[in-house]
Amino acid sequence: MIEILVVVAIFASLGTLMVNSLFSILRSNVKSELIKEIRQSGSFAIDVMTKKITGGTDPECADDYRGVSFNDVNGEKITFLCDSGGYIASQSASGKKTPLTGQNKITLTSCRFDCELSGTSHKVTIKFTLSQAGTPIRQEEIAQQSFSKIILVRNQ
Repeated sequence: MIEILVVVAIFASLGTLMVNSLFSILRSNVKSELIKEIRQSGSFAIDVMTKKITGGTDPECADDYRGVSFNDVNGEKITFLCDSGGYIASQSASGKKTPLTGQNKITLTSCRFDCELSGTSHKVTIKFTLSQAGTPIRQEEIAQQSFSKIILVRNQ
């Protein structure tokens, strides 16, 4: 009789350990997916802004450091801005905004554009942080990533 109780206790302990391990794996999978989405969104935004700004002319940063405007290769005025909706957007001269970072699961938590003129070269520094939207309940669901890029404008 005592042997049966010992075996049942051992199996119950092993079952509890296995269930806890399974839930731990599932939670880390959720965080991994969030981090992957944040990295993809931020990398896409950095790539688009780098390509456009590098080929542009006359970059000017906003006084509040939340945007940069420049002329693209066709002479059209383009603005990249930290939108109050929680994303980075590209705005054309017509006023149409196109989000560059995800809006559903991802939000912009900090954003800054700095413009510098050294000699005849223009330099634009972009810094922003993306995190998951909403307030996570558990610590392991907190996911955020900072992005930074210094862009030298080729066309003067």
